[in-house]
Amino acid sequence: MKSNTFSARLLVVLVVLGLSIVYLLPIYVMVVTSVKSAEEINTGNYLVPSTEPQFNNYIEVLFGSKRFRSQMFPRMTNSAIISLSVTALAIFFGGLGGYYLSRSRSGLSRFLFILVGIGLYLPYQVVIIPLSILMSRTGLGQSHAGLIFSYLILNVPLATVLMGTFFLGVPRELEEAAEVDGASRVQIFFRVVAPISLPAYASVAIIVFTGVWNEFFLALTLSSRDTQTVQVVMAEAAGTTLVLYNLQMAAALIAVIVPLIFFLVLGRYFIRGILAGALKG
Repeated sequence: MKSNTFSARLLVVLVVLGLSIVYLLPIYVMVVTSVKSAEEINTGNYLVPSTEPQFNNYIEVLFGSKRFRSQMFPRMTNSAIISLSVTALAIFFGGLGGYYLSRSRSGLSRFLFILVGIGLYLPYQVVIIPLSILMSRTGLGQSHAGLIFSYLILNVPLATVLMGTFFLGVPRELEEAAEVDGASRVQIFFRVVAPISLPAYASVAIIVFTGVWNEFFLALTLSSRDTQTVQVVMAEAAGTTLVLYNLQMAAALIAVIVPLIFFLVLGRYFIRGILAGALKG
């Protein structure tokens, strides 16, 4: 019996170790390549660390150079403005909408739930043409406000469904007690329900922020040179005739640092909120 247990544990350890190597190897190659010179890359030894790290590659990517024409720093600012704005507005309106759908039993709420579901599962490529026309006619095209509004259309349904699923598990007794004390429905939501739903809000914020930060198609279609995001610059970094892998890897690492920090700040609430929504839904 002990032999079988030891074999099972050893198998689990080996599987986890193998998967970890498979997952971390590309990241290791990115980090090592990002500080190499062009001559070192041409040797083809991608797993071998650089003998003379070129940290200037990151400066070139952030602020531009003759080898890397695009500047990532202004694009990171654009991505941060858009992603943070969309995240804050999406979880606010998604929380209100999810609370209404989770508490109302009227025919209107069921109809709205169907509309939210359609908006959630509808591929956004389908609406890109009417969305572009709407942005153009409202004067929001190629602006930060236009991109924020466009991403809100896509992410508010997602936030509504996720928050509504969590609210279904919030004890009704807490709301009834607050109602007996004379609290209104709005006061109950903001003073009772919202504070105990912070793990769900953090989970939804991570999902929305990461999705908006990494989105490429809308950013390419609806942005101008002044409102381009990080992902658009990443696509331009591929080059046409000369491929500078060291600068590409440096740009990729810079692009992931902001969502990584965002996840590290709110990550402790992420699993708790996801599991709570799954179990209580």
